[in-house]
Amino acid sequence: MTTPFIGYMILYHSQIEDYLGGLGGLLEQQSNPGQCLPWIEFSTRLNLIYLGLLLLGVGTIIYKIFAPSIVKGARDINDYVVETIDNVSARNLRSMFATIRSRRPKVASTFLQRAPWLDRGKSLKTASDALKKDDDNQIKIDVLRSFYTVQDRYTSRSAVYSVLALYSIGFSLLAVPGLAFTARVMCVVSTDLGLLSP
Repeated sequence: MTTPFIGYMILYHSQIEDYLGGLGGLLEQQSNPGQCLPWIEFSTRLNLIYLGLLLLGVGTIIYKIFAPSIVKGARDINDYVVETIDNVSARNLRSMFATIRSRRPKVASTFLQRAPWLDRGKSLKTASDALKKDDDNQIKIDVLRSFYTVQDRYTSRSAVYSVLALYSIGFSLLAVPGLAFTARVMCVVSTDLGLLSP
């Protein structure tokens, strides 16, 4: 949301630089004013912030479009299980199991050993009756957890890597102006304390 405002700041940086003090105007009031000059120009800092925010925004848009709804809707895997377990039916579990089987066949085979009714070869009535006899809800919990894991880790991998790359580059670009400013402050403090020779 702040990206357009940073864009306007870039366009009019010569006018607003006086109001912002070049993001560090007080540093000019040091005992040796020429010792610790700005390492990055004001306009360059604005450009880095703008590009960083733009990349974060694009990454967020990609996440909103491609992330599975259950991953976006729940805080974590435990939250998803708690919200879903009371409303899940045998038909839902069998559909989830089919997705799990396509992505994690070894896990699916262990589910089949514990609950053969998950296979669509069995009738839905058989599956519903078997689910009613499951008193501890353990098979429900395990299928829900595995389904969430499949949706979280095995769906839209290229989108996941794209978001990771965009966020990494975006946060790195946002960090550069802050790190440069911090280094300049440390230079001024060190000079005033006599740790650095003027």
